[in-house]
Amino acid sequence: MAIITTEAILLRRREIRETSLLLTCLTRGYGKIVGLIKGVRNARGFVDGFLEPFTVQGVVFYERTRSDIDLITQCDLREPFLEIRRDFAKMSYAGYFMELMDHLVQLRDPHPEVYDMLTHALRALGEDSFPSQVARIFEARLLAGSGVMPNLESLGLSKGAAASLRQMVEADWTQWGRLRLSRPVEEELTPLFYRLLTQHLEVHLKSREFLDQAGVA
Repeated sequence: MAIITTEAILLRRREIRETSLLLTCLTRGYGKIVGLIKGVRNARGFVDGFLEPFTVQGVVFYERTRSDIDLITQCDLREPFLEIRRDFAKMSYAGYFMELMDHLVQLRDPHPEVYDMLTHALRALGEDSFPSQVARIFEARLLAGSGVMPNLESLGLSKGAAASLRQMVEADWTQWGRLRLSRPVEEELTPLFYRLLTQHLEVHLKSREFLDQAGVA
């Protein structure tokens, strides 16, 4: 088994046995990994360390060639995104980003550009006062990067929505916080992006349903 040290974004966790967790992580160089980390829960269920979704962790793991589940031996918190955790809407969108990544990226299939995109999206989400608009930019970039975005002319968008979409796809990371969508444009693009994503992923996104029910989508 190879020993690997890398940076990872924690997508989700699940309790396994009495003291262990099963972590799903996105890494830049190794794609998505699922790893068992032992001895991090005590008898009362408390977890040793800040092993929460949408945190950046320094991870050490043993890559198992005969199993899809690796063995994680160490996690060191590097970025907790506390500014997201202080805001309900931002937390809800961060959860949506995690679910998107979990379905989009396959096990051990590295896509460094997707990892970078998620990192920038989380930072923009923490800094921006308009989380829904950060989400729209993230969705647009994912669709374009995955080759799923149809030709703009075929979408039948209004001029304002078409111009905004082009700007969202082409904007540099540093411009994320300065892009703004009018309410009519956002209302036009939101259902379109969700329809294209669900068609591509062929899955029902529970986190998106929660966003709709909570009134923050």
